[in-house]
Amino acid sequence: MKVGKMTSQSKEGLRQVRENELDALKERLIRHLPHSFIVYGSVCLAKRYGLHCLHPVSILVPVGTRLSCFTVICTRTSDGPHDIQVFWSLEEHTAEDVADYLFHTLDLDWSQHLFSISLPDILLPSLQLLENIGGRQVRIQPKLHGHLYIFQEPAILSTKQIKLLPEYQVTHLKEDDVSLIWKNWEFNSLDSVNSMRHSIINFPSVGIRKRIPTDNTGQLQEEAGETLVSWVRMSKYGYMGSTFTLPQHRRRGLASTATLILTRQLQQESLLPAVIIENSNTASIKFHSDLGFERQCALSMVVLLPA
Repeated sequence: MKVGKMTSQSKEGLRQVRENELDALKERLIRHLPHSFIVYGSVCLAKRYGLHCLHPVSILVPVGTRLSCFTVICTRTSDGPHDIQVFWSLEEHTAEDVADYLFHTLDLDWSQHLFSISLPDILLPSLQLLENIGGRQVRIQPKLHGHLYIFQEPAILSTKQIKLLPEYQVTHLKEDDVSLIWKNWEFNSLDSVNSMRHSIINFPSVGIRKRIPTDNTGQLQEEAGETLVSWVRMSKYGYMGSTFTLPQHRRRGLASTATLILTRQLQQESLLPAVIIENSNTASIKFHSDLGFERQCALSMVVLLPA
């Protein structure tokens, strides 16, 4: 099929998607899974919990009446957009179209920011062929490379049961947990504390806490204190992440239990349980593979730099 060019239309830029357009956008993106998951996850969260829950993330689509799969998930901060997740169909748009849309909508200021773009690897070659954006010469610098893993074995949810010791209790994450989770998150440079707080407040999560006796007998009381020791949460991009267990509580099945509980909850809410893992993180790959997550498509994060 001939690749469509929409350069004249793309100068109108992008606009925020409307609530009543989310169902149709989801259907268009479903046809391109798993490659479209890079934006599909946020669209699903917006449909399930409302667009307002994605703050400070915006879902952007082209201005105009022609419907397409082109979707941008843009994280805006007080000093401008930094993180962009994008998907388009090669049958509908060219990389030049996409660059034009981004330039006219996001006001890319090369002197102030580095801009990262996350996208499926099937789109990376066309992006790498770009010589300029908005008349400014650019170069594409690889930053992260990994794969999408989607939960594919529902039988595990009923057969893989791990019995926790009595002192551990399964809960949801709370706003008070943000500082601990942030401190132990390997990729906190890619987000902000406030953005993580917003996600924890609005989206599903699982936290396992250890109950601490409040008297000298060592017996657990109803009013026993609790300490968060293991957790996993849903990000604003629609995938699970930030999985972590404090070192002194490892090898007890806490992370596995938390991950499977969150997986079950997502399925019950008609959300797709998925993770994105860097290729070098072999421990996380094995951990999730053992729990029924299967590798799908390759994804990359690149940085746009002035040439």
